Amino acid sequence: MSDQETAKHTKKPRFNKQAPQPSIAPTENMSESKKSIIQQFTLYRDTLDAHYDQRERVIKASRDITALSKKMVFSLLRITQDPPSRVFKEVEDKNTMVLAIFSRLAQDIQGSDAFKYNSNSTHGLQEYIEALGLWVFLRDNMLITKGQVEEMLASSGVKILVTDNDYILGISDLPGEVNRYCINAIGKGDRGAVENSLVFLRALKEGIHLLVSSGRIRDLNKKLEVLESSLEKTERAYYSMSIRESEMKAVNESKGVMAVD
Repeated sequence: MSDQETAKHTKKPRFNKQAPQPSIAPTENMSESKKSIIQQFTLYRDTLDAHYDQRERVIKASRDITALSKKMVFSLLRITQDPPSRVFKEVEDKNTMVLAIFSRLAQDIQGSDAFKYNSNSTHGLQEYIEALGLWVFLRDNMLITKGQVEEMLASSGVKILVTDNDYILGISDLPGEVNRYCINAIGKGDRGAVENSLVFLRALKEGIHLLVSSGRIRDLNKKLEVLESSLEKTERAYYSMSIRESEMKAVNESKGVMAVD
């Protein structure tokens, strides 16, 4: 085979991995236009890197807030077993830890960044509103307002935007925790706690129904289904409790009559 045929059939590598790669940094031999383009794309790269770093910090803080908020809820649900003063003190300590994370988060969501990273921070904020809502309900037997949420955040110097959607979606998760509280209260025979919870859940359902009809808040329909399911479970548990009490009362009365005879 000739040298020309050998060269024709020999596969040449597309690139040499060992060869030094060209640098993208501007050099003296580059034209001014090429230097300008490289500098511009370097700026784009730095901007994107800063954006991704900021986004990751927001996501990390939101996850930490979610975890601590859930711990606040777990502590509050023990109120049927432990003294309320001890439960509320424990929740206050956890709340201080959450506010410290919010303080760190606030540095990354100021100004237009509050809307830019809202989808990354809203889940943690909603969980926190849910925990605060259960706290206020158990302590004051009322629904927490958006203003109270903002005051709680501002009390520690935290400046964070709480949108209407954040607030509504946060309190929409509250019925599930109220239902768990009712089940625990029924186990203790606390009729008053169950009756207060039913009044609260029915009023909350009516309010959320009005918002669903407007169709302005995404995913609210799904949360309404969960609310209705929680209310139904609470009503069934309350009815079962009432029936058992009536049966026990009838049995005791019959025993009293027999004792008199």
